[in-house]
Amino acid sequence: MKLLKLALVLVFSLMNIQLALANENLTPINLNTASAEQLDSLKGVGESKSTAIVQYRQQHGNFKNIEQIVLVPGIGEKIYLDNKDRIYVD
Repeated sequence: MKLLKLALVLVFSLMNIQLALANENLTPINLNTASAEQLDSLKGVGESKSTAIVQYRQQHGNFKNIEQIVLVPGIGEKIYLDNKDRIYVD
């Protein structure tokens, strides 16, 4: 019985650690101030797309709303929809 309790405590502890790590990767990102490295953490955005976002921002100014991310070459509606709860502008 003690072994079962210990196993359950271990399982729940590991679940809490996984949840904490998952939440760490969901930090909101400001499209107007984020570095390429920060943008790279978005779903579907790698090094080349994060660089494209920064370059677009430098050439066209700050984003007025998060929907404008689809104006960046290589960023489509799917990437926007996958990340809309994680990005913001101010």
